[in-house]
Amino acid sequence: MKLKIISNIYSLQEIHKEGVEIELHRYPKTINSFATVLRMFWKSFGYDYIVLNFISFDILLLAFLKLIIPFNCCRLVTVDLLLTRPCTFRERFLHPWKVLLLKKVHLFLVLMKDTSGYQKYFHLRPEQFRYLPYKINAFDLISKTTVTDEGYIFCGGKSRRDFNTLFAAARKLPYPVKIVTVSNAELAPHGSFLDAASAPPNVEIIRHDGSVELFVKYMSAARLVVIPIKKDIITQAGIAVYIMAMALKKCVIISAGPGVDDVLPAETAIIVPPEDISALTLAIQLAWSDEAYRRKFERNGYDYVMTLGGGEHFIEAIVDRLCENFGRKQ
Repeated sequence: MKLKIISNIYSLQEIHKEGVEIELHRYPKTINSFATVLRMFWKSFGYDYIVLNFISFDILLLAFLKLIIPFNCCRLVTVDLLLTRPCTFRERFLHPWKVLLLKKVHLFLVLMKDTSGYQKYFHLRPEQFRYLPYKINAFDLISKTTVTDEGYIFCGGKSRRDFNTLFAAARKLPYPVKIVTVSNAELAPHGSFLDAASAPPNVEIIRHDGSVELFVKYMSAARLVVIPIKKDIITQAGIAVYIMAMALKKCVIISAGPGVDDVLPAETAIIVPPEDISALTLAIQLAWSDEAYRRKFERNGYDYVMTLGGGEHFIEAIVDRLCENFGRKQ
């Protein structure tokens, strides 16, 4: 089987799978460029797939080109494309057009099993989705990091974080909390906002520039990792952080939602209802004070994420999904 692919995931060409030959044309890293998209679209007439990771502008423009030039048989595939419900007037106005264009995407490779939100709001078909187990980010760094317990709660990340519920829980608890995240300007595109002025005294906010070393440093020294996620979201949030935390043998407390309770095996994380202050407070109290209970989640979480591996396993999974799809289309 030979797959001819245009992609911004350059490591696809490094995967050696028996019986599969991959010819990769590199999609330029420059995004949001009409010229780039047009050039890649014309190039795609000689290819089987365009596979793009995490860039919505290019996907939508390519979908538009497929809509008006339907005889291009190259299949459009997205990896981890985040979609949100339309909320603003502009989003609602553009939504029907976005729905029309997304129907031209052949395959959505997503990090969650529950795609009901995508199907409901974007009228996509279940067969357009395939689940991709995610990977341990910064695997080499994590494997070399010394893990300690310096007696605090770690919270971090960007996407759809519910810092207000964490603040409310922290006010009821005597435990120190460290929140490691980026500026509000960087949080905003990910649906988050952190009002530092409203933080209780036991919460320390550490803003950083996206440094993974700093992030891992603070996470590795925490007793608990708490990832509060907003409710009523239709896309995954928090996956990269909870996997990193589990790889560091940390007990994770996280809000239920896509990519969490639909993905995680039993007793690998403590899952609480989103935006539920009482449930989050009780979960933190129990995990903090009951060492045997906490250790159970540390062990189970670690065992689970070790099956995911690092980046190579993730790329192999992408190739597997493409091979499955290609075989059905022959």
